Amino acid sequence: MMQTAVLIIGAGPVGLVLAKELARHGVRSMLIERNLETTRWPKMDITNCRSMELLRRLGLDQRLRQVGVPTQYSFDVLFATGLDGHQITRWDLPSPDRWQQRIAASNDGTLPQVAYQRCSQEVFEAWMKQLCVEDPLIDVRAGWRFDALSQDDSGVTATVTDTVSGQTQQIRAQYLVGCDGGASAVRKSIGIALQGHAAPRRARQVHFKSRDLTALHRHGQFWHIFFTTPATIIAQDEVDTWTIQRYFPPEFDPSDLDSEEVITGALGKKITVDKILVSSVWQPQLLLADRYVAGRVILAGDSAHQNIPTGGYGMNTGTGDATDIGWMLAGLVQGWGGAGLLQAYEDERRPVAERNVARSERHANMHVRWRARMNETLVHASTPEGAAHRAELGAFIQQERGENEEHGIELGYRYEQSAVIRHEGGAAPHWEHRNYVPTTWPGGRPPSVHLADGSDLFDRLGPQFTLVDFSACSGSSGSAATSGANDLRNAAKACGLPMQYLPVDDPHARGLWERDLVLVRPDQHVAWRGNAAPADAQALMDQVRGMV
Repeated sequence: MMQTAVLIIGAGPVGLVLAKELARHGVRSMLIERNLETTRWPKMDITNCRSMELLRRLGLDQRLRQVGVPTQYSFDVLFATGLDGHQITRWDLPSPDRWQQRIAASNDGTLPQVAYQRCSQEVFEAWMKQLCVEDPLIDVRAGWRFDALSQDDSGVTATVTDTVSGQTQQIRAQYLVGCDGGASAVRKSIGIALQGHAAPRRARQVHFKSRDLTALHRHGQFWHIFFTTPATIIAQDEVDTWTIQRYFPPEFDPSDLDSEEVITGALGKKITVDKILVSSVWQPQLLLADRYVAGRVILAGDSAHQNIPTGGYGMNTGTGDATDIGWMLAGLVQGWGGAGLLQAYEDERRPVAERNVARSERHANMHVRWRARMNETLVHASTPEGAAHRAELGAFIQQERGENEEHGIELGYRYEQSAVIRHEGGAAPHWEHRNYVPTTWPGGRPPSVHLADGSDLFDRLGPQFTLVDFSACSGSSGSAATSGANDLRNAAKACGLPMQYLPVDDPHARGLWERDLVLVRPDQHVAWRGNAAPADAQALMDQVRGMV
């Protein structure tokens, strides 16, 4: 029987990120995937700012930019009646280069550490799989199918089949994580149900090659164009790769439609298509698992939550799952973490997914609503009345914008129900969907800030817990914090909690971080804060590591 610390089922983006997260903490994993090759489908096409921050912790953000869409290209989203028709309006979403300039010029804590990045899942998976194959702590097994599992108090035994040889094997792991997508065999094997509903539409997807930029860039360079059809075209690489999503009523099956006719119908114009890569019909789903954990079996990514792609919450929510459960499993495997971490994972990540699934539906419904306001004749008319109608539609679309701009959703989520966070009394700081409100309120992500010496505070946080000590900024009044830092360091050492001590003498950063002492977890979320150590410093350490 083969053995590993953590067995990961499914080598999509979430499983791959989880394997690298575990490796960062020195934990071995086995990653099995039923398919021999990585996906041919584009699927995700944005890694949002928060996911880029989390990948930066793994040393991967700049490497992703090297394989993704070049950073000078905008994320502009257009609305038009067709390639040969009228432009209705445009969302000006800046390129990563412009975003980085804005981040460098601002240091008020309201912005992310790094900009977002365009990269299709087709590229992301191939790139990340190779990184995992090269990692000595990750055993990647492609062409292996998960069949069944059983578990006891000390571990999980999984039965898998090599799809090439037909040979069946058993793998023994301390923990098993199902990252095997919406149809998750792991989820079904542990009897966890999904709640929710399908979106009231079907989509025919056509992924294709074309260098007909004269036609495709009729309205200028773009990331997405939403048409009145209803359909969407997505620029995947700014060279020759595109994806059409054409939407139909749920009772209509568009499987038999010719792919090139789908493209022409969506764009309102025939273009030169060099090659059809793949094409399919799919049904958007809005689903959430009843539970994320059953014993030593855990769900992450699409196996636990599914949403409409609008807003880009799918893979990005899954990246947060992988980061959270990754450090928690490291604590359990290495012995410094307690069983309370598994319940904390569900209590932390499930509310985030619930909100993101609902938000994706809201964004999708905005597209339904603007098309419902459309007069089919006027919107195409080259008349003053037609122009006025398009202006009215454009104003509505601008008023309802929010996709890929809601940093409160992406950066500002807080783990308010987690037992491994030392929560505070009183009212929580203001929160909003659109903007991230900088705070070190426990459970949330602290503000990203550049220090006076030119370094980035996030980059100085350690791979495990970090106790950030601003007491040097407080002069003589900081003596309680200095003494408190020593108490906390001693308490961490006594219980084996891996914790880096980080003194920071920067008054501006201290103002944004709000307390002299801030305990930051491996996932960059605040576990506790104060101006002096609590009287129960040892109990605090036990709480944040899941021993309570």
